[in-house]
Amino acid sequence: MADHVHAPPEEPGAGRDPHRGPHHAHPHHTRESGGALHVSAHNPGAGQGPVVLDLGDDVGALVLHTTEDMVGREIDISPATDPSARRHVEVLPRRTASGVRYSAVYGSLKEGPWTLWRDAATPLLQVQVAGGHVTEIHWPH
Repeated sequence: MADHVHAPPEEPGAGRDPHRGPHHAHPHHTRESGGALHVSAHNPGAGQGPVVLDLGDDVGALVLHTTEDMVGREIDISPATDPSARRHVEVLPRRTASGVRYSAVYGSLKEGPWTLWRDAATPLLQVQVAGGHVTEIHWPH
C-alpha cells in the first residue's frame, strides 16, 4: 500500500512518508475563485461517495470532524507509542443526510491510544481507538 492515505479510508497507509515536509509533491483538492471544489488527480474519487471501513476485533477507525476552512489540510496520526510511525489523511467535504460535513477518516487503526498532530512537531491530542468501533472527535478550535 502507499504511504499516503487521502481517502477512501479503506486504503490504509503504512509508515511515514520519507519525503514529507512543509511542501511535498503530490496533488490535492483545490478551490477555484467561484468556490467549486476540484478533486486531485491523486485520488479523483476522494470524498465523492460513502466511506467503507473494515472493522474487527482489534481494528477500529477514527473520524475527525473539522470546519470547512480545513478542507485539503492533511492531518497526521501516529500510534501514541511510536510518534515516528505517522500517516496522514486529507480533510474532505462529505455529503451526509444532514448536509455537508468536513472530516478526515482514518481507517484500519489498531485499537489503543493514537496521537493526532497539529503540525510536524506539535501533538494536538491523544484519542483512544476501540476495536470494532468508529470513534468520532472534533478538531479543537
